[in-house]
Amino acid sequence: MVTNVPIARLGETVGGVVQRLAAESKNLETVDYIYVVDKRGKLVGVFSVKYLFSTPRKTRVDRLMKTSLITVLPETDQEKVSDLALKHKIKDVPVVSKGRFLGVVPNHKIMAILNRSLQEDILHFAGIHKSHLEFENTLEVPYYKSIESRLPWLLVGLVSMMITAIFINALEKTVERHLILAFFLPTVVYMSDAIGTQLQTLMVRDIAILGKNLRFFNYLSRQMFVSTVISLICGVLTLGAVSILWNQPFIGFVIASSMIVSFMFSAFSSLAVVYWFYRMGVDPAIGSGPIATVVSDMLTIVIYFVVASLMLG
Repeated sequence: MVTNVPIARLGETVGGVVQRLAAESKNLETVDYIYVVDKRGKLVGVFSVKYLFSTPRKTRVDRLMKTSLITVLPETDQEKVSDLALKHKIKDVPVVSKGRFLGVVPNHKIMAILNRSLQEDILHFAGIHKSHLEFENTLEVPYYKSIESRLPWLLVGLVSMMITAIFINALEKTVERHLILAFFLPTVVYMSDAIGTQLQTLMVRDIAILGKNLRFFNYLSRQMFVSTVISLICGVLTLGAVSILWNQPFIGFVIASSMIVSFMFSAFSSLAVVYWFYRMGVDPAIGSGPIATVVSDMLTIVIYFVVASLMLG
């Protein structure tokens, strides 16, 4: 927040504002808007600085200002501030406390917040720990910090996949009898990851926008309905492809059924992981990284082969 901004008093004329701005211009940190306050310092209106040069000098600022204000509190999350600026197409966002005008978050600060937030989210999606963000340039990061920030997440994935491999080995006979199951495993895992990643990205964004107003169970039911429809469409397409290309309609039905169940569990686990991170007070963008991916992959592989084993005997 910056405090040296153009201010007009309620009842003041345009000429008076122009005269004062000319004297104070060197100290102002932003000149996009003129903020109108009353005698108690309460923000009552705002208007663009461009109106100062196209309006008669005797006009009162009361006639220029807009009273439908977009404001934030001093404790408002900085990403929320940036989102409001973009949503309402305003350059600066005024900060108030109990109605009293404190200052504004200017346009260049909003751009910096968005850029920083984007960097954090991209790194978190890749499973890179937040401490890595102390450095703007990746080439400046010490080797030990690069390893420390990336290796733990990958080790979690490695151990989890080894456990999954042991499980698959226990179902070796089923795979040997129906080798086509192995052909479609990469497809099912990829599609489950893709659905999970979509939902994680959407939920991280929606949490940033809605915050505490996000009703998780309503959100979950809506997203699960959409995921169910998507899963059914993918399942039907897979059934048709296996039936036509491999001439094995029952195997196609087994793979499609396994795929649908896997997709549904992947969708649920992805949303649950992100929400759990959020409730724990941890940046929910982390939930869109390797932890959610590992959970999704393990569930997908286990469900895929369990369903196939049960249906094929």
